[in-house]
Amino acid sequence: MAMLTRAWTAVVRRLTRSLIILAVIALIFTLLMSTVAVRQTMTNLRLNVERNIRAGFSLSGTKGEGLPIKDADTVRRLAEIGARNYQVQTTARPNGLTLIDGGIQLSNEADAAAGVTGTTDSQSLSQFTGRLYQLEQGKHISENTRQAALVHTAFAQKNGLKLGNRIQLQQGDRQVDLTITGIFSGKTDKPGPLPSDQAENQIITSLAAAQQLSGSKQLTRATYFSSNPRALPDLVRRVKTLPLEWSKLELTDNAASFANVINSIASIERILAIGTLGISLAGIATLSLVLVFWVRSRIHEIGTLLAIGTSKRQIAEQIMIELLLIAIVALLGAMLSSQALSHHLTSNLLNNSSHVAGTLAVQPQAAPLASYLLAASLGLAVVVASGI
Repeated sequence: MAMLTRAWTAVVRRLTRSLIILAVIALIFTLLMSTVAVRQTMTNLRLNVERNIRAGFSLSGTKGEGLPIKDADTVRRLAEIGARNYQVQTTARPNGLTLIDGGIQLSNEADAAAGVTGTTDSQSLSQFTGRLYQLEQGKHISENTRQAALVHTAFAQKNGLKLGNRIQLQQGDRQVDLTITGIFSGKTDKPGPLPSDQAENQIITSLAAAQQLSGSKQLTRATYFSSNPRALPDLVRRVKTLPLEWSKLELTDNAASFANVINSIASIERILAIGTLGISLAGIATLSLVLVFWVRSRIHEIGTLLAIGTSKRQIAEQIMIELLLIAIVALLGAMLSSQALSHHLTSNLLNNSSHVAGTLAVQPQAAPLASYLLAASLGLAVVVASGI
């Protein structure tokens, strides 16, 4: 207790020198805690991306031909397939309803046609996963949904539609009656020239309803999602070995874009790891140099303590306690400044990686308290190493 009191007295008595050391240690703590926190945030983000990005591939017919449903089911049986979404694209007239004006008006028949997308899982459609569309009311269409439809907010407002209303779609002499179970908003990325290409005139239905309208069981596209995103390339290679008529099929996957996102975040993690090591080494070198001058300025004091019988070990312990007292004060200040700095660094890193930020369907979460404690421990280790 007496040694702790002497150490505190020595720190207060030499306030200017103590403040200089305090500033150096606080800077080291701030940089270490910020880089460790940002790295942990990026690691959490990468793990969230791996869980949330729907890594997968799509099968479709070539030259506008349909995809036989038996071929789609053959691929579906692979063990590595985590989920799938069958789609049928067609057009139909919404009887008694008015479309949103837009596109080139070619004829009365073309004007009356709305775009229809039949699906087994509307939530997995690229428009929703890419956040072009957002479900505002109701619920998505699933595989067990029957005779249901999602309509755009603009289309619903123009025709006075709400959840639970029924609409009738007709194509030629085929027609289906559907119940509105959801209303969505959004815009198509690159709409075509026809009214049926406009997002406001899109009607998303259950798969069976779209097949009934088109008069065919064939699919326009089948999308499959890998249960293990990292295994997607191997899964695609396995699919290509299946006995399908590949001359009439086209396979596209998002492995490249998925890998780009993960690799970009992983690169940032590696840079931050190197930065943490560099800050630690630079901190040891800088603080050691400062402490050399600090100890040399106390030569007379040390000589006096030796003369009155104080051992070298006790003197070294007192100096180390003084250093730790200053470090604790520096740590408290660094905890506040490092949070602001780490938030700023994280935002800049994501903004500079626009292709990463634009692909993410998840938001980065703040680093947990354990990351700051780890950085604080590393900072104290730097202080102790410098003192030794």
